[in-house]
Amino acid sequence: MTTQRPGWTGSGTTLEALARAAEGWSHAVLCGVPAEEPLPAVAGVDRARVHAVRFGEGGDLPFPVVGMSDVMPYPSSVWSQLGAQQLDAWRAAWRPALERALEAERPDVLHVHHAWLGAALACEVAGEVPVVLHGHGTGLRQMQLTAHLREEVTAGAARAQGLCALHADHAARYREALGLPPERITVVGAGFDAARFRPREGEPDPESLLFVGKWSEAKGVGPLLDAFAAVRTRRPGATLRLAGGGAGPEAEALRARALSQPGVEVLGRLSDADLVAAMQAAQVFVLPSLYEGLPLVLVEAAAAGCRLVATALPGVLDALAEPLSQRLQLVPLPALEGPDRVAPGTREAFVEELAKGLEAALAAGTAPPSGPSELAPFTWAAVTRRVEAAWSAALRRP
Repeated sequence: MTTQRPGWTGSGTTLEALARAAEGWSHAVLCGVPAEEPLPAVAGVDRARVHAVRFGEGGDLPFPVVGMSDVMPYPSSVWSQLGAQQLDAWRAAWRPALERALEAERPDVLHVHHAWLGAALACEVAGEVPVVLHGHGTGLRQMQLTAHLREEVTAGAARAQGLCALHADHAARYREALGLPPERITVVGAGFDAARFRPREGEPDPESLLFVGKWSEAKGVGPLLDAFAAVRTRRPGATLRLAGGGAGPEAEALRARALSQPGVEVLGRLSDADLVAAMQAAQVFVLPSLYEGLPLVLVEAAAAGCRLVATALPGVLDALAEPLSQRLQLVPLPALEGPDRVAPGTREAFVEELAKGLEAALAAGTAPPSGPSELAPFTWAAVTRRVEAAWSAALRRP
């Protein structure tokens, strides 16, 4: 179950990957979709077993899909901006949809992406069906941004029979937030498709940088554009390509700025094949995010042959810094205001550190090849085995 759209974000990618890779399990999906679109095709799931709550005009709810991030790659609503009536309508739409899906599918385990309001509702509605949550980090962020919903989430989600966390820091924070006993939390990591993300043939453009993600300040896109402008003064041949996208005023402002900035190319949302090609063509992949769970896009870029520049986020330090050390340039995380905004007076220093990291990565040349053992823990097969262990443990619990 995911209350967002499948296939558009890291959690949506995870949902599809688990459905493909979990052998011996059959799968059904309940998700949120825009009212005007057909049911999504979810890889690994029979379309007849895809259930949906529809958002927008003519749907079950009159507003767009609610995103776990405030800027999503599609038109979305923001949790912190929903009024009491909208929240009541959200609950009133999801409860019967979940009850119908449970009645139709009779699952052994209910796997819920995001430890948030949908998770609390699932734990209440599921009855004897064990619920395993998949914490992607944004639930922790929403607890800071929407304190009025925190008690409802924690009281409901604390009844889960298991929780899959992306890394050790997340595991500790979810354990504290939800009061789950340690034995119910499994660190599963994040995965990449080893068949798709492979090193390039030939050499990349030695002055090329690539960003892939949501166009938002929380993803560091604004500071990245500032840092790249500084890099261009010293390396006039440097280029920055921006892939991904976003909806809303913040994303549109960043897009307009990127289009007007010398050396920046706006790619937009890419197909799977074009995304791999873009990574294979880049010398350096940069992810200056201020908040992430475990950014699997860094593993994908490493597998495609890129050097990496990333902020020193807990998930990066916990899970990626050691295996990717030969190609990873870490940038100190700035002081933050709230979960994902640069604190006043610290932006200039962050931009300077980011520019230094970009220049160091460009100067280092082509990344060394990654060995099979380096990335083996991050394949979807490995992640799925750990998730399956969490499912099996939940089934054994009374």
